[in-house]
Amino acid sequence: MSVPALAEVRAVDAERSQVRAVRALVGTAAARVRVRVGDHELDLPRSLVRILVAAAGSLDDGDSVAIVAEEAEVSPAQAARLLGVSRQYVDRLVGAGVLPARRLPGSSYRRIPVRAVLAHRGARSRKREGIRKVVADATAAGLEY
Repeated sequence: MSVPALAEVRAVDAERSQVRAVRALVGTAAARVRVRVGDHELDLPRSLVRILVAAAGSLDDGDSVAIVAEEAEVSPAQAARLLGVSRQYVDRLVGAGVLPARRLPGSSYRRIPVRAVLAHRGARSRKREGIRKVVADATAAGLEY
């Protein structure tokens, strides 16, 4: 059974200053972040504070933020958004066996494990960084391509 994405949000322009203030305030909180909801107060765990800081940074930069459980499965369109590519490209990755997918029973719809999408994104990022390093090293050595 697939686990749905929990949230995908983008800050509207009117919220940007508030997001920036939260980013600055929480980003400097070395020891703890305390939250009050009604009559209740509690300290946020450091793992949640790290997520809050990362999300505020992305929202402040104008990006959207998606919070998805690694055990979740997403549609090819959702996988494409996570990878920053087209849905058709994701279809090709699935067809080539690069990304695993399963068909929903009695349907042509497919689901792709988020864990596989994130692993592919990480591998692609490492490959690009390696290429950048090779080009930078070659340029520094005076080689042209």
